[in-house]
This record gives sequence, structure tokens and C-alpha cells, in this order.
Amino acid sequence: MNKIILLLAVLAVLVGAALYQQKDRKSRLSSGARKGVEMRELLLPGLDVNTVQKIRVKDEKSEVNVALNGTTWAVAERGGYEASFDKISRALLALKEQKNTRKQIVGKESWGKIGVQPPGEPNAYGIGTLVELLDAKGNLKKSLILGANVTSSGNTNASPFGGNSERLIRIPEDGDTIWVVGNTFTDLDTSPENWIEKAFFDVQKLKSVEVTAAKPEDSWKASRDNADATEFTLEGAKAGEKLDNGKINLTSLLSAPTFNDVLTKDKAADSLKGAVKARLVTFDGFTYDVQTAKQKAADADKYYLTVAVSADLPKERAAVKDEKAEDKKKNDEAFAEEKKKQEEKLAAEKKLAGWVYEVTEYTVSSLLKPRAEILAAPEKKEDAAAPAAGTSPTSGLPNVTKMLEGLKPAATPPAPTPASPLPEAPKPEIKPAPAPDANPVTGEKPAAAEPKK
Repeated sequence: MNKIILLLAVLAVLVGAALYQQKDRKSRLSSGARKGVEMRELLLPGLDVNTVQKIRVKDEKSEVNVALNGTTWAVAERGGYEASFDKISRALLALKEQKNTRKQIVGKESWGKIGVQPPGEPNAYGIGTLVELLDAKGNLKKSLILGANVTSSGNTNASPFGGNSERLIRIPEDGDTIWVVGNTFTDLDTSPENWIEKAFFDVQKLKSVEVTAAKPEDSWKASRDNADATEFTLEGAKAGEKLDNGKINLTSLLSAPTFNDVLTKDKAADSLKGAVKARLVTFDGFTYDVQTAKQKAADADKYYLTVAVSADLPKERAAVKDEKAEDKKKNDEAFAEEKKKQEEKLAAEKKLAGWVYEVTEYTVSSLLKPRAEILAAPEKKEDAAAPAAGTSPTSGLPNVTKMLEGLKPAATPPAPTPASPLPEAPKPEIKPAPAPDANPVTGEKPAAAEPKK
């Protein structure tokens, strides 16, 4: 009897322990079920973005590092190419001002379920995106792990796809506390090409373009007399040759182009093998020396471009005869403003030299066209007197004998020998009509009667 009571007591203890563990596990996933960090307004209180000089963003597959180099941010994974200051500013300002919506307490064993496991954790699943903010000496100031995106109907940050967009975030120093915020932090991604500065050169008021291809016969040059002309003229055109402005659009050639990515300098040489060279000169005095090439790739063809920019800008405004004082002041100010604008444009575009950019086919397709592909079709001149092919030379109707293969036209029969002329029929003798009193047969008149005695 005592043994039975003892066994029942042990069983009750085991059942109670199991129930407690199950309840404790559930409580880890519920908000406020366990003691944790106190609820606070800001996600990263006290963050001084002015002291942040390096940002590292890393997930399970890739990583990007941007750092302040003097006065310019640079992307390490792109050979130190300039980073987008706007993107960095947005990301840091969003972290500084981000408010918490609510919090949850989630134990380590459940971090994988909500995607807040740190990268590099062995045999882990649910890896999140680690964001680290460092100072000039490389000391870690703040770190956080961006977890899964969730939707909620209680937040005012509405998503166009239904519900409201929120994200789970774990801050290592906050232990098991998981913060829920109304921001997905799309700027904090791990693709290096998304962090580079995308400002590019811009060809305006194109005056002439000269393309030098690998084969001399594929090279060409075209120009126009003024910036308002809509058509270019092919220079060195042979007799009957003319530029087809419908096959190539030169008025907007390399006007506001864009690029997808920039290559590190160790890959530059291979990307420009067999490149076509082009020189573009504008009416504003800018000269763009461009090289572009198409390279075969496994998934799709790649197009690359490099550019070097120079300019011959006027230093002074040309004098105007009999210019009024008020007009001179106004024109001098306008000239100075335009001169400054052009000098800033030149300085920005000169920074692009030495880099190789991956662009779209559309951006460089006109420069890759050989000379033969930009010429207009030659005009056809037809002889009006000559019959069209396949028609009868006399009637203009289709020649049936030529339409039937293998059928030869019948031999022309000899002309008939003209027959001897028939003897001319005698002409009938026409006699004058008899007198009214004449004999109708003989035509003789009767003898006159003698007078009576």
C-alpha cells in the first residue's frame, strides 16, 4: 500500500514538472510573461549618429562594410568606391529615431523561429541580419539583429499588401527581450551594389560623336551644326550613303545614363577586352572619352563602360557692344552662375575615371552598332520605259510562259506570203438618164410631127 502511494506521488511530481516546463516554454513566446528589459520608447536610446564611422551589415550569405574615409563614405566590397551618403543618412536616422511598438520575451531556443539567430551560429536556422555600428577606432557602439517581418492590424504603418508591416528585432544586450517596431529597415541590406553612389555622368547638347571600332570599316562619325537640330549628318559619307536617324538616336545618346554595379579594379581589364572607343563632344565644351564592351556570361550578356571627362570652359564672358550697365550686371551674374554649375559638373564627373561600370544594353547599344547598321537603305531608281520583270513587253500583263517553269514559248510562225492581187472588176458604164419624152428602152426621142397644112 505504501509503495502504491509512493509511486503515485512520484508520478504526480513528474506530471507537474512536465506541465510547468510546457507552461514556461509557452510563456517565453508571450509578451510580458517573464521579467525582462523595461518597456522603453526608443529602440536605440542615446545613439549618437555623429560618432558612427563604420557600418557592418551581415547575414548568412553576404556582408557589406561601409566606412567614413575623410569626408566620404566608401564601400569596401567595391574597392573603396564612394558610398551613397543619402542611403547611409536614412539608415542611421531611422535607427536613431525608431520607436518601439511593443516587446516580447522569447527564449534562445526559439530565436530561430522568429529569425533572430546571429550569423555564424553553428548548426543554427532562422539567421537574421546583423547590424553593427562602430566608431573611428573600430569600437562597437551598438548592434542589433533584424529578424522576421510580421503583419499586425494594430499599427498605423499600413502595408499595401494587407495588414501593417512590422519587424522583430533582438538587441544582444537586452537578453531575451524581442522588440517589435513599425519599420522593416529596407536600407539595411547586405548587397554591396545597393550601397554605392549611383550619380553618373550626363551628356547634354551633343555636338559630335566619333566611334572607333576594332575593324576600320565599322567605325563612323556623325555631327550636327547646332544644338536645336534633331538630325545628325554622317561625316565622310560616300556617294549614296546617308545616316538613318531612325536606326540610331544620337540626340539623347548617353543623356542621363544609369549603371547597375561597379567592378573592382582587378576585374577591369577582362571586362573591356575588344572594347569600342567613342569620343563625344558637346556644344558646352565637354569631351567624353568612352570605352564600352559586351562580354558573354553564363546567364546573360554583360555590358561594361568606362569614361574619362574633360572640358574647355570659358573663363570670361564675351564682351557685348553697347551693353547697358544694368544688362551687363544681370548677364555677368548669369554667366558666373552657369560657370560654377559647369565646374561642379566637371569635378563630379572626373571622379568616374578609372572605374568600370556594369550598364544595360540599352545604354550603349548605339555605340556598339557598326557603320553598316546605321546607314539608310539606298534609294531605288526604276526605268519607266523598261517593263517590270515577269510582264509582257507589249501589254504589261503577266507573261504566262515565264511563270510556268520549264515551259518554252512556241516558235513564232513565219509571216504569210502576200497573195497576188485580184483583177480589178470593170467599172459599170453610167449613162445619162433619158429625157422625159424619150423611149425608155432606146432612149430615142420621137420624131417631131409635121405641121398641118
